[in-house]
Amino acid sequence: MVTMQQIAEACGVSRGTVDRALHNKPGIRPEVAARIQEKAREMGYISARLMPAMLKTWKIGVVLHSGSSGFVRNLAALFENLPDKDLLPVQIILRTMDGVDIQHQLALIDELVDIEQIDGLALMPLANSQIRDKINELSEKKGIPVVTLNTDISDANRIAYIGPDNIASGRSAAGLMGLVTAGTGHILPILGQLSGHYADSQRLTGFLEEMREHFPGAMVLQPECCFLDNQLAQRLVTRAIQSDPELTGIYITSVGRSGVARALRQSGMSGKIHVIMHDITPSNLQLIREGVVDFVIGQDVETQGTRPIHVLYDFLSNHHLPEERVQITDISIRFRCNIPEA
Repeated sequence: MVTMQQIAEACGVSRGTVDRALHNKPGIRPEVAARIQEKAREMGYISARLMPAMLKTWKIGVVLHSGSSGFVRNLAALFENLPDKDLLPVQIILRTMDGVDIQHQLALIDELVDIEQIDGLALMPLANSQIRDKINELSEKKGIPVVTLNTDISDANRIAYIGPDNIASGRSAAGLMGLVTAGTGHILPILGQLSGHYADSQRLTGFLEEMREHFPGAMVLQPECCFLDNQLAQRLVTRAIQSDPELTGIYITSVGRSGVARALRQSGMSGKIHVIMHDITPSNLQLIREGVVDFVIGQDVETQGTRPIHVLYDFLSNHHLPEERVQITDISIRFRCNIPEA
């Protein structure tokens, strides 16, 4: 007969850790518990009280928007290839949508609930009261737990939010911009969109607050919006360069990066106008190598693309709410001295 001590030795943990994992007790990380339970299955140790939870495969739906962006493609790849998925009895069903259409997101959620019959949902929510109401309906009427990621709807009944503090990210961008411009000149913010996604507005809020408080000598121009259109972003920057000889910096809150880069190259202003943007993707890092962009601000895509599944699994299997209901991911900064060679 296999004992818990033998399982502990096979896993390199204490017997108490095995006991917590096999009997759904608190004080153990979900990924560790899953690894121990898997080893217990392999060794033939399955207690009567553990059997139902171990045999259950949970269906977790994931809905992401803005699927054409490099960041979201990276995020989707992490969900599709969850590093320790083999250790977790979960089936991940991913739905990615282009753009920010509210009805499209609602339709994808309904499909996952009504047709795929998911047990839990990881959602990158659009900024709309209908999405908030849908989260509340799932959790309160259907018993389906929801974890929001990347952006949050704080008054919705989700069990956790996992993602960046976008206001702090915007403040970080302003701090960098103030340093490289010596707090002088004109700064042009370019938003990807005006509504639908909280990241743009929150980043801009943080950026404006930080510039106003710590770099009053710089003039932040009226923000422009490219409406997810890189060609429009290119025209906006070209016009700004031609009309404003004091333009010293451009801050891009989300989409529009390639259009801004084209405008700077064609005008001969690459490296002369400072540029700061978000999301550590191969294309954005290449813009740093080419001298078009000064800094790229990251938001820890790895955590956003893995932790929601662990939180949902722990809740579904063990009925554990996460100790931290708001889990803020790290802000990282890349520039020419700390990026890998192409």
